[in-house]
Amino acid sequence: MSPSLALPDLAGRTILVTGANAGIGYWCAEILAGHGARVLLGCRSTERAEVAASSIRAHAPGADLGIVPLDLGSLVSITAAAASIGERIDAVICNAGVKAADRGARTADGLDLMVGTNFVGHFALIARLGDVLADDARVVAVGSLAHRFAEIDPATLAQPWTGPSLRQYGRSKAALMAFAFELNRRWRGSARSALCAHPGYAVDPLTPHRDGLAEVSTVTRALAALSRPLVQGKDAGAAPIVHAAVAADATGGDYWGPGGLLEFRGAPRRVAASAQVRSVDVGAELWSVAEHMAGVRFRI
Repeated sequence: MSPSLALPDLAGRTILVTGANAGIGYWCAEILAGHGARVLLGCRSTERAEVAASSIRAHAPGADLGIVPLDLGSLVSITAAAASIGERIDAVICNAGVKAADRGARTADGLDLMVGTNFVGHFALIARLGDVLADDARVVAVGSLAHRFAEIDPATLAQPWTGPSLRQYGRSKAALMAFAFELNRRWRGSARSALCAHPGYAVDPLTPHRDGLAEVSTVTRALAALSRPLVQGKDAGAAPIVHAAVAADATGGDYWGPGGLLEFRGAPRRVAASAQVRSVDVGAELWSVAEHMAGVRFRI
């Protein structure tokens, strides 16, 4: 874990991490479990979740883990996953996502694969979890530096995407972030909060080895070490996200990221999000569109 990351004892807290079987999600889960939290691994593949759980237990002895089968690209799976959770949830880290997709790729419900998974799936999940979220629960949307180059336009989210995959990824992350900021506005007056965080420029070759996760050759690791002044491993990339989920100084409406040059690497600090994802008008319109796309009424 990042040597600059200081967290409280998390015993007694339960945190759901989507996409916890690999990448940033895995490292969020390992760090949280290592500080005493009960961590629910929300994963599409139960087999991969079991591999991740074994690795976490090897590096965080006594880790308290649970596995929640969850496919963010299926509204049926989301409904079943939410219904299966019978314990109080203190925080949800909305991490799972599709980073690249063929043009025209769709979810099980016919939505654009990136928007449907990265944004709509998490919207539906949080809406379905309402009854088990703690009175002071936190929701953390894992954003991206790419959101700054995206145009959301809620009215067109349900339309087929014909542009570059990378732009659609940024658009889906921007929508997820805008949802979190809007959720936090709607939760005002309660102890619940929603905020965003991003991992910076985090890569596998600079990440500590874990059995069953991304395999990186010794040569690749040696070459990647030359880029360390600019980028970081995914263990360090998880730090701002974990901080947003549990740290005492992280509050609703915050956006956390690495504090170094260009926000590529470094210790967690508050960073700036685009005006569009913080827009009250965009948030309100996006909420209405998301309810329609997800087929769920989000009750506050």
